[in-house]
Amino acid sequence: MFCSIAFSYLLGSTFSILSYPWSRIILYGVIDMEWQIRQADHGDLGKLEAFLTEAGISSEGVEGSISHFSVMETDAGELKACLGVECAGQAGLLRSFVVSPKMSEQEVMLLFDSAFSAAKINELRELYLVTNKMSAVSFFSRMGFEIVGRLDLPDALLGKSHLKQVVTVDNSAIMKIIL
Repeated sequence: MFCSIAFSYLLGSTFSILSYPWSRIILYGVIDMEWQIRQADHGDLGKLEAFLTEAGISSEGVEGSISHFSVMETDAGELKACLGVECAGQAGLLRSFVVSPKMSEQEVMLLFDSAFSAAKINELRELYLVTNKMSAVSFFSRMGFEIVGRLDLPDALLGKSHLKQVVTVDNSAIMKIIL
């Protein structure tokens, strides 16, 4: 299955539209490095759990949703970033968003676009996230997310252990985007 990404939105008007296979997105020439964004598989579990642990993020539940993680890695196999989606009915919860230092906003946007594409392939209609970093709220707002209340969360998501952990954090904001 192929998806399309509008690079003009992400990188300026230099690029127009590029089609890529979802299972393996390969991009060249970004900061003189070769890297790829791809869907994680069970072979990535140890590396992904170590990456999350190093960042101070819980890896609980990752094994059960490993195929719904987008990972960005160098050509040497070193993880640069990850973003997971926990699916529940037609809704998904974005989780475990970790980026390495010196990643550009364009690279981060490509990671989110791959997660959004995977969510659409899995027939999700909306994605939610929870953040306690108010500086992140403006970033996610620029992507199209809107702040919602806890009562707006679908019942199917309320049972997710990751969601139960993060909504108890002080000053957390719940955000939603319609795909």
